[in-house]
Amino acid sequence: MGDFVWFIIIGILFILLAFVFGRLGWLIWKKQKMDLIISHHCDKVSEANKPAYCTLAGVGVFVMGVGFGLSGVCMFLTQSALVFIPMAAGLVVGVALLIMAIGKYNR
Repeated sequence: MGDFVWFIIIGILFILLAFVFGRLGWLIWKKQKMDLIISHHCDKVSEANKPAYCTLAGVGVFVMGVGFGLSGVCMFLTQSALVFIPMAAGLVVGVALLIMAIGKYNR
C-alpha cells in the first residue's frame, strides 16, 4: 500500500483514540466518575479533594484526546512526520496533568 493509504488508516485510528480519550476525560472531569481512574491512584484522595482531583485528571485525559484528534485531522491534510507533534504535545501535557493530580491529591 502507498504512504497515502497508511496515513489515512493511522489518521482514522487517531480519530478513534481521540473519541475514546475525549469521552473518558469528559466523564472524569464533568461527571466526576472517579471509578474510571485506576483505584490505587484514588485510594488516599479525601472526599473534599475529589472534585479537584477529578477535574485535574479529567482535563489531563481530555487534553490527550485533543492531541490525538489534531494529529488525526492533520494526517488527512498532509503526509509529513510533523503531524505527530500535536499528539506528542497532548501526551506530554496530559501525562503531566495526571502526575500533578496524583502527586497533589493522593497523599
